[in-house]
Amino acid sequence: MKYCNSCGQDAQSTMLMCAKCGNKEFSDKPLTSVGKKFTPTQGTQGFTAPPNVQRSRSGNAKIIPKGWLESPPTPWRRYAARILDLSFFGYLAFLLIALAYYSVAPYSADQFFGIFEHPSAIIIDIMLTAFVGSLLTGAVIGISGFSLGKFIFGIIVTDSNGSNIGFLEGVQRDLKVFIRGLGLGIPIVNLFTLYSAHKRLSNNNVTSWDEEKQFRVFHRPSGMGQYLLNVMGIAILVLINVLMKLLDTL
Repeated sequence: MKYCNSCGQDAQSTMLMCAKCGNKEFSDKPLTSVGKKFTPTQGTQGFTAPPNVQRSRSGNAKIIPKGWLESPPTPWRRYAARILDLSFFGYLAFLLIALAYYSVAPYSADQFFGIFEHPSAIIIDIMLTAFVGSLLTGAVIGISGFSLGKFIFGIIVTDSNGSNIGFLEGVQRDLKVFIRGLGLGIPIVNLFTLYSAHKRLSNNNVTSWDEEKQFRVFHRPSGMGQYLLNVMGIAILVLINVLMKLLDTL
């Protein structure tokens, strides 16, 4: 007979894991005589969180990568991440909708998408891309804290406890970014809103949409690795836009 070092459960001498808590450490003496505390590890029934992952007071796992910093803010990296996300998710949604539409009603789809080829529809095209891209980006950020652009440019969004903000909060946050930061995607107007958002972030270390909900934004430390990721992100952005231009010519 032996005893679990964590919960004190008695176990057969041939057992390799405690049936009650999953501990793999045993003693010949009861727990009161051992005085050793077990910390659950991955792969046991007592598993509560992966190594190096803390939990917030609400019970949700904290998602802040080790070594990432909340200050100083990185306005230009955040802007580059935003543009990459809007391009990627906006164009992806456009392609999926176009494929579905053409597969069902090709003639009607050809007439509909032909509207966007007119020069006067450019502003509407930009606004729709920014709007749809914001919705999808917000959903992804709400669930994971990251998006494609934010991961590459080293940015993560969390709640006040360092956990995911959630699907709905993520979508609402990015709709506020779309309105207050991007000026609804309207050319010229967005220059003023972007300048205002940049100035506020630089002076106060927080944007209005994050301050309202007490969201926190962490950044990967600057260095050669992040510099190379920045270059890669810009290259991906250029590639996406080149591919979309080529598709427009088909």
